[in-house]
Amino acid sequence: MALAILGVAGYMIISIFFVVKNVNFEGSTIYTDEQLSEMIFTDEHSKNSVYCWAKNKISPVEDIPFVESVTIDLVKPDTLKVSVKEKERTCRMADVTGMQVYFNSDNVVTEISDVVFDYVPEVVMEDVELSEETVGEKSPFKTKRNNELKNLIFCLKEQGISVQGIRFTSEGSIFLAYQGININFGTSANTDAKVLRLKYILPQLEGQVGTLHLEDWSEGNRDIVFEKNE
Repeated sequence: MALAILGVAGYMIISIFFVVKNVNFEGSTIYTDEQLSEMIFTDEHSKNSVYCWAKNKISPVEDIPFVESVTIDLVKPDTLKVSVKEKERTCRMADVTGMQVYFNSDNVVTEISDVVFDYVPEVVMEDVELSEETVGEKSPFKTKRNNELKNLIFCLKEQGISVQGIRFTSEGSIFLAYQGININFGTSANTDAKVLRLKYILPQLEGQVGTLHLEDWSEGNRDIVFEKNE
């Protein structure tokens, strides 16, 4: 009898005092707080803070596009903190159907979607066609090309350069799209050094349109030419 009374009392306390009044969201750059609420708090018991916290511990929220994980913390009886960890999106490629295939820094597929994030550089490879990729799968690029792309994106990120596009020709040349500038990067030789040069050159070309030639740059030939469009 005593245990039953305690159980009822505990249930009443949780029902009365642990009612969600405030939810603080953090970590999402894609969804609004309202959108996250609709995707996370989906059943009739979601007004109870203890229930929401416990449910997330037992059965974490999954299947939200571009989201790797959702963590719910009980801050106060009436307050929850929802921490969203998004999937890494370092580059994207269009497949044969027009869907966007997003990759992380290891060139593993993290998402396939019809949503286009313009701030994620689009990669075009003249000798690669995407058709049957799945999330969690390694890219179909050849090892050499895979390493070239991985190193290039790492160097660009390290120097704080955000390009809109990266194109590999079948001959091995690389072209970068940066605002109104087409960068003829040449091959992947001296990638680190060439990207470092871009860090100092691109601010000087702000607002201009044309082609920046880096294809002949080397330690022995440091001439860099900007061909301005007429």
